[in-house]
Amino acid sequence: MGRQRVVLGLCLAGLALFLAFQAVLLNVYIRSETRPPSWDQSIHMEIALDYARALKAGRWSEVFHLAPKPGMPPFPPLYHLGLLPAYSSADPAAAALWLNWFYLALLSLSLFAIAYDFRPGFSALAATIAFCASPVIQQMLTTQLIDLPVAAVAAAAYLALIRCERFSRWLPSLVFGALFAAGMMLKWSFFSYMIPAYYLALKNLSDEGCQTKILAAAGVALAGFAPWYLAHMPVMAPRLVEASADMGVSFWKGGAFLTYFLESLESVGPFFWILGWLGLFLPLDREGEDDGWIILAWVLSTYIFWAIVPNRQMRFFLPGLAGLAIAVCRAWPGPLVLALAAVQIFLGANSLLGWVSPIRVSMPLKPFFLFPTSLPARQDWRIADILRRAQQLNAPDVPVANLTLVANTPYFNGPNFTWLRKYLDLPNVRIRGVNRRLCEFSQFLVLKTGSLGPEYAISGLPEAAQRIQDPSDWFSKAYREVGRWPLPDNSQAVLYQQRKLSAPPFKSKGLRLDYYGVDPFGAKKFKVNLGAWDATASDYPLVTAQAASIELRGLEVERLAVEIENLALVPAGDRSAKKWDEWDDVRFLKMSRLRVKTASITSGALKTFLENRAQGLRVDKIEMNKFLNIEASFKHLSLAAKASVEILQSPKVLRLRVEEAHLGITRIPLFLLGSWRKFDVPLEPNPEMPFFIDIPGLTLRDNRLSIP
Repeated sequence: MGRQRVVLGLCLAGLALFLAFQAVLLNVYIRSETRPPSWDQSIHMEIALDYARALKAGRWSEVFHLAPKPGMPPFPPLYHLGLLPAYSSADPAAAALWLNWFYLALLSLSLFAIAYDFRPGFSALAATIAFCASPVIQQMLTTQLIDLPVAAVAAAAYLALIRCERFSRWLPSLVFGALFAAGMMLKWSFFSYMIPAYYLALKNLSDEGCQTKILAAAGVALAGFAPWYLAHMPVMAPRLVEASADMGVSFWKGGAFLTYFLESLESVGPFFWILGWLGLFLPLDREGEDDGWIILAWVLSTYIFWAIVPNRQMRFFLPGLAGLAIAVCRAWPGPLVLALAAVQIFLGANSLLGWVSPIRVSMPLKPFFLFPTSLPARQDWRIADILRRAQQLNAPDVPVANLTLVANTPYFNGPNFTWLRKYLDLPNVRIRGVNRRLCEFSQFLVLKTGSLGPEYAISGLPEAAQRIQDPSDWFSKAYREVGRWPLPDNSQAVLYQQRKLSAPPFKSKGLRLDYYGVDPFGAKKFKVNLGAWDATASDYPLVTAQAASIELRGLEVERLAVEIENLALVPAGDRSAKKWDEWDDVRFLKMSRLRVKTASITSGALKTFLENRAQGLRVDKIEMNKFLNIEASFKHLSLAAKASVEILQSPKVLRLRVEEAHLGITRIPLFLLGSWRKFDVPLEPNPEMPFFIDIPGLTLRDNRLSIP
């Protein structure tokens, strides 16, 4: 017993030395790294900043119901709340990496404890270090992503699962429940790593000695994560389905099922890869050991789950890959495991220090790199300079100045522009992406010359760049270059701003047509009066327009009459066409106010719009009489809702508020909807519509929404 304590003490000391070495490596990396966070990393930094500011301002409802980022599912808050201390430093992106070190410590201690339970001795330490020093862990250590924390909590949960002895012991069972809740509050995918636990719980649920502990563990877990998930499920579920198929290939095509197996060769190194996967399947028969199957189930259940999910990235499999450390410890002689640890320490250090350059090794199914690196770099991508310049050039009376970004490279993209703008607290500039109409309602545009980004991530960008650089295109008539910066990849960032037009862009004073159509807009009996041109402001001070009906993005609006203040627009049609007309196509540059005088939307038009916008939605009935009542089905689920529609002055929004909701015949308690109970359309300037909207009032009567 005394010798065993000495060995355990030496192992813990060795683990402490390893973690100290990792801290030194991380510090060296941070001192040498000046690049901005990449795509998802910037999104996580922005979410953490949103939490920090909401907490500082005491906006507690916002903390629980933080709005998700465009196109992204809501993220559970635990990881982002852990990043809050980073915002007290001068460089929060660098400081955020220290949170990874604490999760690395949790991962190391958990794997060591599991390995030591199976095989007490130095092999447990060596196997733990061999995995935690691997290139994939070093890569995760130096990036602002959730996956290393998820792997750490998953390993800790497996430690509790093994020690609860099939849920026959109280404390480990309750700890498992708490860790399950913590994992779910890190990321929605955590449930996929715990499949062996579900099997054990179901198998032992009828055992009187285990039943209470299983239910208690489940209760602790549900109490920890269910409230947040119930509040966010209406938005989270459909977005998760979309995200899972992003860039996806079905698992039965082209060897996709083997993706994680083959890519793990480079991720953990060839020696660990061989010993880990072989060790996982070696038949072992050790006296008194009956939980070895859990390790096999841990790795394989995770592998099968994530191999089936179309969007495959090694970081998603990382919590399952960690189980190979236990397989190495259990299967191989101590000296071999110690030698493996030494090799892995070198590989891990090399990945951050670059002593040996990567060597490409050809393999029959997939090549891999020996000595892969994740080196830091001192690079200034000039994003802060560009944003500050745009803020400086923006007119003081323009509350929202959109900036369209034509680039999507790892260190020059929409998410890191958006995060840095928010962090720098620039009040007016907002970041927008390119759409079919290029940069409508954008005061500024940034074009990156050279590479625009990976091929899979630049849809529409090459065409946009070509138009921007074409002197005959409408863009050159409407925008001018106001700044240029060299970038680290030998390209340049070019900032454009809207021109002050010296002459009226249209020769005619207006337009009168039985039908006028410009994608995504169509109008019947359409009449426009541009009015006088203000050369000083470079706009039309007051424009009136009316139509018997218009169709905008699939929504038909009848009896439309509007007034527009300070409108700037330019012809955008093909001037080389034989029958070119200045109204063939137009691009809106700016307006300060849209005043809706009259408008009407029928229940039939709203039904068509909703069905076209939400794929899989079938609207059975819509009534508009004081309230909006909808009965529909979405992917075989029957839904019904009653909502009020009103205009608020503070904040100035058009608000749709759910008053009743039913799923099938079951009435949904409204508190479960949380912030999703209401949907606001801003009537003040915002990135989508950077102008004021005045609506004199609205009524719901005779199955029609009418203004006024």
